[in-house]
Amino acid sequence: MAKKITARLAELSGAPPRMATVDDFEAAGANTSSTYAKSRKSKKPFGINLRAVSEALIEEGLDPAVEMIKILKKEIPVLDSNGNPRFIGKTKVPMMRSALDDDTKLRTLNELLQYTQPKLKSVEMKVSGALELTSEQLDSRLNMLLAKARK
Repeated sequence: MAKKITARLAELSGAPPRMATVDDFEAAGANTSSTYAKSRKSKKPFGINLRAVSEALIEEGLDPAVEMIKILKKEIPVLDSNGNPRFIGKTKVPMMRSALDDDTKLRTLNELLQYTQPKLKSVEMKVSGALELTSEQLDSRLNMLLAKARK
């Protein structure tokens, strides 16, 4: 195989550019996205190798975050009963609407929110002591703690 590649490269040396042949592709080897999955195995049984997925996306020039944003922002023209686009007033500007329904947009944005805003953790307060506090005393202590936290 190496002899065949070397001979082919020598043949092409100094030659004008031309279209590649099937032999050229076979000599170069397969270069498809499936080679990522074959060449890099996941350590987990039945797991997905995230590095291979990432490399395949980079190879194809795709960024999932950018593609999601494009889909969320995509608009399509509003059509009348005959399937023709409707226009705004007397202008030639077509009326546009979101390609996604509001529910799908909301669920998608809610999922993406976890990557941009921290989730709040619950706070548990234990009150201990020999005396039981009245609700007024508890409110005054809570206000005092909140005032300290604001400083």
